[in-house]
Amino acid sequence: MKTRILVPLILLIFTTCSFGEVRKAAVAGEFYPAAKAELTQLLIDDLNNVPFGIPSEEITAIIVPHAAYQFSGQVAAYAYRPLVGRTFKRVIILGSSHQAEFAGAVVPKSDAFETPLGQVPIDKEAVKGLVKSSPDISYDDATHLKEHSIEVQLPFLQAVLGDDFQIVPILFGRPSLKSCQAVTKALDPLIDEETLVVVSTDWSHYYDYDTARKMDEQGLNAVVRNDLEGFVKALDSGTTAACAAPAVITLLMLAPALNTTRIDLLKTANSGDVTGDKKKVVGYAALAFRAVDTPLTQNDKKSLLKLARQTLEEELAGKPSDFKPNSEALAERRGVFVTLKKRRELRGCIGYIQPVKPLHEAVREMTIKAALHDDRFPPLTKAELNDVEVEISVLSKLKRVTDVSSIKVGRDGLFIIKGDRSGILLPQVAEEFGWDRYEYLNQLCLKAGLPEGAWETKEARIYSFTAEIFDELAAKFFWKM
Repeated sequence: MKTRILVPLILLIFTTCSFGEVRKAAVAGEFYPAAKAELTQLLIDDLNNVPFGIPSEEITAIIVPHAAYQFSGQVAAYAYRPLVGRTFKRVIILGSSHQAEFAGAVVPKSDAFETPLGQVPIDKEAVKGLVKSSPDISYDDATHLKEHSIEVQLPFLQAVLGDDFQIVPILFGRPSLKSCQAVTKALDPLIDEETLVVVSTDWSHYYDYDTARKMDEQGLNAVVRNDLEGFVKALDSGTTAACAAPAVITLLMLAPALNTTRIDLLKTANSGDVTGDKKKVVGYAALAFRAVDTPLTQNDKKSLLKLARQTLEEELAGKPSDFKPNSEALAERRGVFVTLKKRRELRGCIGYIQPVKPLHEAVREMTIKAALHDDRFPPLTKAELNDVEVEISVLSKLKRVTDVSSIKVGRDGLFIIKGDRSGILLPQVAEEFGWDRYEYLNQLCLKAGLPEGAWETKEARIYSFTAEIFDELAAKFFWKM
């Protein structure tokens, strides 16, 4: 028996709102049905054809194709199906122009985009902030007017999210690392728990079936590994291709801000799978970026402490060795700090705030940096090794703090960004010094090189996080390491 999903209900409650300047549907009747009833039924069928069991927790971004629904709609549904029931206030949609050649990226001045299902409002304040933030981002309604890559995502978004979201539509022009960096920097302040990022791209174009599959596999594997450098190299060498490559690059650059710990390839296919013509095909894929905090087991913690100790000994002896993670949790990207203490006094502490590298790699790297590259202390020597204890703090994903009264001393670590200044304090610090919440916030500002009270300004962004904290001393007594 086939179980029906909730998409019909969501579509039925989608209300028709009226906005000022509206970008009319340009490819309705060509890329997807122009009639509301027909489009609705097609979306329901595609979404219902996606099997249950696809990971849905904590999806923060997706990559989806943008061909006509008859070719790629079923693949796109694999990324949209897990979003049924999720709530997002803002959806950032990144694509590339098929209509015009230009440098940088462009956003529309219009107030809304229209589809047969209704009008989708644009987050005007966010768009205005993007243009203000960088000369690489500008207004250009003409480029958006006939472009399909963003439009074809809207009916799916309307189907699974209803009408309570705004969009930030961005089109890239000529591929440029500079443009990707500019857009990444501009989007970073917009990333929060109520924002979804959608990258609209197809992959290889007009190669034979087998060649296309190999090219797509090369690029998709790099994305799943969160390997930005590998993806760019594959593009440069021509061993992979994506028509919205700048959008994919930008998403990979945003991955740490999105707290990405895992990237799942949900579905891949190409036009040859649909039409049977395998001489010249176009590649499609659906991927999900997820922020998942997998709890560490006692064995995971033991492994990380042993890795840190081994790293210290080998680095000081000049004999590094390889380490292979023995659990999935150690291979996930996580924020982590390594703290060294000598006779209970701080001897070095450095870490990654965001999930930049797999946990085992981050622990090894931060152990070396804490020992040899913390500017507050001289490099650790071999003579000190027996007096030094290792403490590891594995961070949860960052959460934007909108109400400081929600901060709990002893539970929450804090991270602040204001302008080009930033600072972090781990959860255990406030408790060790006996600070209350407001002293904690003021000390956070001082750590960032900001004046006390800077946390109260509109420009300051504060994030909280928790941490799994474990050290060698406790391990010796309680875990029998």
